[in-house]
Amino acid sequence: MSGAPQALELDVGVFRAAATFLFILSIPVALFTTNIRFVANEPRVYRYAIDQHDAVRTTGIDRPELIRAGAEIREYFNNDQKTLNIQVMDNGRQVSLFNARETAHMEDVKNRFQAVNRAQEFSLLYALTYIGVVVLWSREVSTRAMAVNVAVGSVICLAVIGIGVGIGLAGFEGAWEDFHKLMFSNDFWLLNPAQDHLIQMFPPAFWESIVFFIGTMIAAEAVFLLILSGIYIGASRHEAAQRLRPRYA
Repeated sequence: MSGAPQALELDVGVFRAAATFLFILSIPVALFTTNIRFVANEPRVYRYAIDQHDAVRTTGIDRPELIRAGAEIREYFNNDQKTLNIQVMDNGRQVSLFNARETAHMEDVKNRFQAVNRAQEFSLLYALTYIGVVVLWSREVSTRAMAVNVAVGSVICLAVIGIGVGIGLAGFEGAWEDFHKLMFSNDFWLLNPAQDHLIQMFPPAFWESIVFFIGTMIAAEAVFLLILSGIYIGASRHEAAQRLRPRYA
């Protein structure tokens, strides 16, 4: 009968290890998805694309119309509408901003963004649940061990950013093309800069700058978490040493 308690203890240990592993992974996942979601819904990003990359000239459409289109794209990413349909004024005529190929690609982009949103929500919920239940309530894991796990997750995040930087330095355009081939099962993302408004509004130069911006934000946040974790680990080590130090009357 002694085997049953040992098996139960082993199962609990495996469960605890799996829960901790998922918590560590939730740190980089939460950082990446939160920043991507923020940028996808930030109006200033769309204004930057229009103003800094000369979208008015390349599209031939007035700036107010493009700004409104950007707002409709953000709304589209967050609603239940299947197909994006944006009408703009072009030389006094109301026309569709995007053609069928562009709208098909935007459907794919929306699906990917919604997957990012779900991953963000799950990772944040899991991390908070782990801290609340495993660390604070059941005390299965100490706060110091949690800080170590946060530090490990932050280091993983920085390692991924470092790999991304290396790939980008080797050639952003090639890496961006490979990313699209990996993310999409079709070639709707292959657009014509001479006539397709989507790539005129959001050219490769924009994506290079925005990927750099997102990577910088994620790296800064990971470093911040790493510093906080290191401070707490150091302080808790000092406190533990103080408790173990013999006291004399």
